Amino acid sequence: MAPGSSLGTAMTKSELIENIVAATNQSKGSVLAVLSELDVQLESGLKSGRIVHLPNGTHFEPIGKKDGSVDIGVRVNPELDKMVNSGFRGIWANSENIGKTEDEIVSMWNSVYPTDLITTD
Repeated sequence: MAPGSSLGTAMTKSELIENIVAATNQSKGSVLAVLSELDVQLESGLKSGRIVHLPNGTHFEPIGKKDGSVDIGVRVNPELDKMVNSGFRGIWANSENIGKTEDEIVSMWNSVYPTDLITTD
């Protein structure tokens, strides 16, 4: 979700699968099988400490935490990022704050939440 945006109605798993089936002319079973195998391959690569690159430019990276657990970082295909930003149709929450500086936002926060002040030293 973009910072400050409101979530629209989520695309369901079924809708995503139906869209892929319609776009590729593959069967629902084959689409589900490929997505399932993608999960298996992602898990295998990440468990071995490897970054996994998808052909579209998206990649997944295992990130070790100091407690020994692993987070998974995802970097989305930069072209997808550009396309979403150029045609974003979501509804921005607090759109009146777009373009304000960090200091202005911090000042607004501090006036609303005086017991939870943010300092900008």
